[in-house]
Amino acid sequence: RERSRSPRSSAVQPGQSLAGLSALLLGLERRPDRRKRCEDMLAKEVPWLKTEFFRATDGKADTIPDEEVAKSWNTKNNSLYGAYEDVHDKDGKLLYSAQDFSDPGVDYEFSPGERGCAHSHYRMWQHAAKAEGPTLILEDDVQFIFERNCGGMSNGSTFTARLELGMKEATKKEADVLYLGWSGHRDGNYKHHKSTRGRKNPVVRKAEYVWTTVAYVIWPKGAKKLLEKAKPLDQPVDNFMAWEARENRLSAWVLLDEGDDDDTWSGGIVTQLDFNGDSDIKKSDGGDQGDDPTEYLAKKS
Repeated sequence: RERSRSPRSSAVQPGQSLAGLSALLLGLERRPDRRKRCEDMLAKEVPWLKTEFFRATDGKADTIPDEEVAKSWNTKNNSLYGAYEDVHDKDGKLLYSAQDFSDPGVDYEFSPGERGCAHSHYRMWQHAAKAEGPTLILEDDVQFIFERNCGGMSNGSTFTARLELGMKEATKKEADVLYLGWSGHRDGNYKHHKSTRGRKNPVVRKAEYVWTTVAYVIWPKGAKKLLEKAKPLDQPVDNFMAWEARENRLSAWVLLDEGDDDDTWSGGIVTQLDFNGDSDIKKSDGGDQGDDPTEYLAKKS
């Protein structure tokens, strides 16, 4: 999706389904530029949303307990959905074949940014588990202004209206998590799960395995489920949440924007701002952003 300058705000007041919803805005203290951009956008587009800044765990500076987030992870689960390729060293020697990533899986150390991100979400789940109602979690690269799949530009008004519909449906479904921005597999585009017949919900779809944690609503019972399984959290956080949904231990749903259909790979009512290579999080396995897939390979025992 293409980014664009923000149109004039058309902020609206939310309805009953959003009453009491508050947000945590996740960001590093050493990135006040990203915090300011996001807070300015939220104040303009969704002035009704009560937002609290949540200091992210800095993987390069903070101590992270091993019992909360592991130091390494294995690619076996993620390989069922992510495409891995042969990995060679700088001299061209094969280190791991594409097949190795699925069986037995390849062990990676978390990058400092990945581990800090995972621990940040772990701490936000602790916060959400104690809340009376759902909590909206936003990362500081969330973007409300983008070109919609149905045409036209999104803004605070379209966000609010669509979120209202989504929260009503998610409440009916007794959801644990509702992804507001997502990429990957859900009902209508399942990979391993089987769809039920009949008319599909035009607002929310059951998630099988979706990536990105840029924006999601989490209910207290969902936060407690994730914390119960995170002993320790042993995957990058979006992989971890996706696997819990895939295994039907977490009732996770994606919110569709108008124009999102079964062929949509990345959808929802928000997108991620492209900071043009200014990410604080390196993907240990290379990921879609083209990081070096050898830098964080765990040492072979």
